[in-house]
Amino acid sequence: MAPTNLPMQLTSFVGRERDLAEVRRLVSTARLVTLTGTGGCGKTRLALQVAYTLSDTFADGAWLVDLVTLREPVLVPQLVAQALGLRQVPNQTPLEILMDWVQARQLLLILDNCEHLVGECARLAQSLLLHAPQLRILATSREPLAIVGETVYHVRPLVLPPGGESVQFQDTQDATVSGRASHHLLEDGKSRLNPGELVQYGAIRLFVDRARAITSDFMLTSENAAAIVEVCRRLDGIPLAIELASASVRVLSVHQIVERLDDRFALLTSAQRMAGVPHHHTLYAAIDWSHALLRREEQSVLQRLAVFAAGCTLDTAEAVCAGDGIEQAQILGLLSALVDKSLVVAATLDRPQARYRLLESIREYALEKLNEQGEAPRLRDRHLDLFVLRVEETAPKLQGPFQHLWLNWLEGENDNIRAALAWSLESRRVEAGLRLAIALNSFWMARGYLQEGRTWLERLLAQINDQVPLLLHASGATYASFLAGLLGDPAAAMVHGREAVALCEAAGDEGKPLLATALGSQAGAARAYGDHLAAYSLGERAVQLCREVNDRFGLGMSLFVLAMEATALGKYVVARAMLDESLSLAREMGDTYRIAMSFNYLGDLERCEQRYTRAQKAYERSLSYLHELGAARDIAGIMHNLAHTHLHQRDVERALALFSESLAAQRAQGNRQGVAECLIGFGAVAVVHELPAVAARLLAAGIALGGPGLLVQWPAERMEYEGYQSAVQAQLTDDEFQEAQAEGRTLTMEQAIEQADSLALTLLATVDEAKEARERWGLTSRERELVTLVAQAKSNSEIALELVLSKRTVEKHIGSILSKLGFNNREQIVRWAIENRLTQISS
Repeated sequence: MAPTNLPMQLTSFVGRERDLAEVRRLVSTARLVTLTGTGGCGKTRLALQVAYTLSDTFADGAWLVDLVTLREPVLVPQLVAQALGLRQVPNQTPLEILMDWVQARQLLLILDNCEHLVGECARLAQSLLLHAPQLRILATSREPLAIVGETVYHVRPLVLPPGGESVQFQDTQDATVSGRASHHLLEDGKSRLNPGELVQYGAIRLFVDRARAITSDFMLTSENAAAIVEVCRRLDGIPLAIELASASVRVLSVHQIVERLDDRFALLTSAQRMAGVPHHHTLYAAIDWSHALLRREEQSVLQRLAVFAAGCTLDTAEAVCAGDGIEQAQILGLLSALVDKSLVVAATLDRPQARYRLLESIREYALEKLNEQGEAPRLRDRHLDLFVLRVEETAPKLQGPFQHLWLNWLEGENDNIRAALAWSLESRRVEAGLRLAIALNSFWMARGYLQEGRTWLERLLAQINDQVPLLLHASGATYASFLAGLLGDPAAAMVHGREAVALCEAAGDEGKPLLATALGSQAGAARAYGDHLAAYSLGERAVQLCREVNDRFGLGMSLFVLAMEATALGKYVVARAMLDESLSLAREMGDTYRIAMSFNYLGDLERCEQRYTRAQKAYERSLSYLHELGAARDIAGIMHNLAHTHLHQRDVERALALFSESLAAQRAQGNRQGVAECLIGFGAVAVVHELPAVAARLLAAGIALGGPGLLVQWPAERMEYEGYQSAVQAQLTDDEFQEAQAEGRTLTMEQAIEQADSLALTLLATVDEAKEARERWGLTSRERELVTLVAQAKSNSEIALELVLSKRTVEKHIGSILSKLGFNNREQIVRWAIENRLTQISS
C-alpha cells in the first residue's frame, strides 16, 4: 500500500459520483487541477474521495495539506513539508527541502483551502511542478491559483430536481434505492417525479443519507418528499447547508425545517453586509438559521469556541468558554448539545481525551458574531493566557521521562499556539508572547520548527519595550540566538547572543542562571564559524556559572557544549569527563533524549580515538533509547555513525546496510546535510573496496551538497572524510583525482544518491556470491578473515598484530585453511580469494 496521511473515511460519499469520475480523469492528464466553488460546496470531500480512489496508483501515495488554520503566507512551504513528514534542516529553506524531496517522487499532493493564501500557494505549486515531473497537485480554493498549466474544475452545488417539476405522491414506501427517472405529464403540462426516482439527484440523496445517519428509521416517503425537495432547493444544493438542515430531523419534521428556512432567507437576503459576497448568502443563511435555533448559552459557547484554531479539549473549553453567565459545570452539556446539532465535531476514538472543533465556515461565522458583540479581544486574551500557562507548565516536562507524550500534546495544540502568538503581536502583549515562545523552545528544536520559532521570537523582540522584564528580554534573545545558529546563520546567532549576554550581565546575580545559557548560544555561533577555541572558552564559563547557581539541567546542556568543543580540539580526556557527568545528570532527571544523545557523542569520541568496538556499543545504546522515543531524525543520523564503526571493523556488508537505511531515511525527511554525510559514507565503502574513482566522486558530491560547514561541527565526520580522501588520492593520479572530484561536485542530489544506490547493489551482490563460496568450503568466520588478509599479501606477523593473535595461532589457522581447500601454499589461497571475490569483504 502506498504511503499516505489521508484521514480515515468516516462518512459515505454521496451525490458526487459524476464529479468523482471527471476529476479522476483530469488528475490523470493534468499536473495541476484546482477545484473551485463556493464555501460549503464539497470541494474538500470531493478532493479526498479522489485521493482515496487514486492513492495506490501513485508510487509515493497521496498526501493532504490542510491550510485552513494557517494565516501566515510565509509558513505555507513549512506546513506542506510538515504534512509530508519532512523536518527543517540548517542552511535550507522549507521550499528548498520540498523541492529536493519531491524531485524524483510520484505522488498526489492535495492543497486544501488555498483561498486565503492563494498567492503563496500558486508560487509553491509552480516551483514544485517545475522540479518534480511525476508530481500531481489537486488544490481546493474559492478561486483559481491562476498559473500556467492549471486545469480548473468548478464544483457546483449538488444536482436538484428541475425547478418546474413537482412530486407525484404514491403509497408510502422506502425510496432510498436509486433508479432512472420516468417523467409523466400532469394536467397542467408540468412533469412529475415519483419519490423513488428522486434519489437520482445528488442533493436529495445526501439529505436522506445524512438524515438516516442521525435517525436510522428516517425514510423518503410520499409525505415528506416535497418538503425534502423544497429544503434542498432553498439551500441551492450546497452540501454543508444540506447537512446542517438534515441534522435537525432529530427534533424537527422536514416541513418545520422548510418553514424556518423561509423566514431566515427573507431576512438574510436583504442584509446589506452580505451584498459583496452573494455566493455566501445561502450558506450563511443556513448557519445563521442553525445559530438562531440555539439557546442563548449555546450561542455564547459556539461563538467562544471560535477562538480555538485547532479545536479544543473539554478542559481547555472550560477554561476559555466559562464565565459571564456560564458556569464551568455547564460546558460539557452545552458542547454535547452543539455536537448533536452538527455545529461542533467531536473526535472521541483512539485518543485519551475527546477533541471538539468547528467546521471552518461555522468558525468564521462564530468569529464574526464574537466581533459584532465586541467580545473577541477578551476571549482572545483568555485564550492567550491559557496557552501561556499550559505551555509554561509543559516546558519542564520536556526534559523528563514522559517527554514524548508532552511533545505530542504540543504538536496537537500547535495551531492554537500559533493563534495565541499571533494575537500577542496584534494586541502588543509582548510579555505574554515572549513567555509563550520561550517555553516552546525545546518543542521547536525537537520537532524541527526551527525557522518558525526564530520568526516568532524575532517578531516579538522587534516589539520589545521598557515594560518587558529584563530577563524575559534576555531569554528571548538567547533562544533566538540558538535557533539562528542551528539554522546555519552564525552572524545572527552572534548578534542575538551578544545582546543576551549583555542583558544577563546587566541583571547581576539574578541573571547568572540565564547567562550560562546565553554563553552557550554564543559558543554555538563560534562553533558554526569553526572557532573551536572561542567556543571552548565560552563553554568553560557556562559550566562554571551553572555550578555556581546549582542549575543541574543547564549544567548538563553546558557540559554537552564543552565536550563537543573538547573533542574538536583533541582534548579527549576532558571530553570524556564532561560526557560522563552529563550522562549522569540526564539519568538523574530521567531525560531519555539526553541520555541517548550522550551515548551518541560518546560514540563520536570513541571513533575519534579509533576505538571502534566501543564506539559501536555506544551508538547501539543510543539507538535503543531513541527507538523508545520514535525520534526518527536522530535515529537516521546515528545509523550513519554506526555504519562507520562497522566499516572500520571490516564488516562491509553491515556498513552498507546501515548507510543505505540511513540514506533512505535522511532522503525521506528532506535532511540535505544527512544525505551528504551518507554520501561520504558510501565514498568510504568505495575506498575500502578499491574503487577510487567512485569514491572520489561520492566524497566530492557529499561536500558539495552539504556545504562548507558540513565538517566544521563534527570532528568524527571530519576525521572520516580526511582519512578516506587521503586514501583516494594515493590510489589515483592527480589528473584522475581532479577529474573524479569535478564530476562529483556537479552531481545533483538525486544523481549522487543514484550512484550510491548502484554501488550498494553491486557490492551486496558480491557479498552474496562470497557467502556462497565461503559456505561451500566450510571456513569459519575467523578463517575467512585470515583469507582476506592473506589475499592482501600480509605476512603472518602482520596478521597476528592486526588481529591481536599470536603468530603460532595464525600459522595454525592457515594450516586449517590449506587443509579445507586442498591447497599446498599461500599463493593458492590468494588466487582462490581473488577468484571468489574475497579480497575485501568479510562478514
